[in-house]
Amino acid sequence: MVSGAMPHVTSASLPLSPCRRPDCSALTLVEVMTALAIFSIVILGVLASLIQGRRAANLNVTQGCSLTIVQGYMEQIKNLPLQSFVNASTTDMMNNPNLGTSFTLPTIKDSSNATVQLKTTPSTIAASTLTGGTAGTTPTGVVDNLQTFDMDSRNTPGTDTWATIWPGANSSLTAYPTTIPGKTDLRMNFWVQITDLTPASSPKCKAYGILIVYTWQYLDGKNIRYMKDSIRSIRSAVQTF
Repeated sequence: MVSGAMPHVTSASLPLSPCRRPDCSALTLVEVMTALAIFSIVILGVLASLIQGRRAANLNVTQGCSLTIVQGYMEQIKNLPLQSFVNASTTDMMNNPNLGTSFTLPTIKDSSNATVQLKTTPSTIAASTLTGGTAGTTPTGVVDNLQTFDMDSRNTPGTDTWATIWPGANSSLTAYPTTIPGKTDLRMNFWVQITDLTPASSPKCKAYGILIVYTWQYLDGKNIRYMKDSIRSIRSAVQTF
């Protein structure tokens, strides 16, 4: 060997890299596919949970808003003058009730202070007719009160008419509203009934029952669902404030 010359190195004299050693192993295609399948199942489960949680949250929000709205109407109805509340004649000083026919109750919907007339269902219709049945479908003889309420500040205009949005309403007694609901509006229907609970025998104390059955729509994915509930109250001839 010449002094100062580089030694000759062959490939056989080099150590094997870790990945070229005979005992080195890697994932096979089957193992990779199995791992991807397990990962996909886990991810799909997480996504399904998130979607279900969003649907439940949407239902809870609309349910809470609907209950708050109907409670506001209930308080207004309880505070009406007795003559308007029982549909008594303006010349009847005794304010004898006339609840067997449909009449209107003046209420206020929002801060605009515009009067909204809630139409009542005659007391001759059994209360079980109002509380039973299918949500979104109005039974025979029951009077609808279709309304919308803003749910956000966007006020996105809609394109569908009330007949399309709420096909199960009883339009033979109450015509559909001519307004077009917004896309994000809360759509509701109210059935209001006043009944005379005054005892038939003495001593008599005038008492009246108030029943409001309310139905609201909510979006479940791409499907429109209906939910129905009711609240009741009692008032006497004395006006409350």
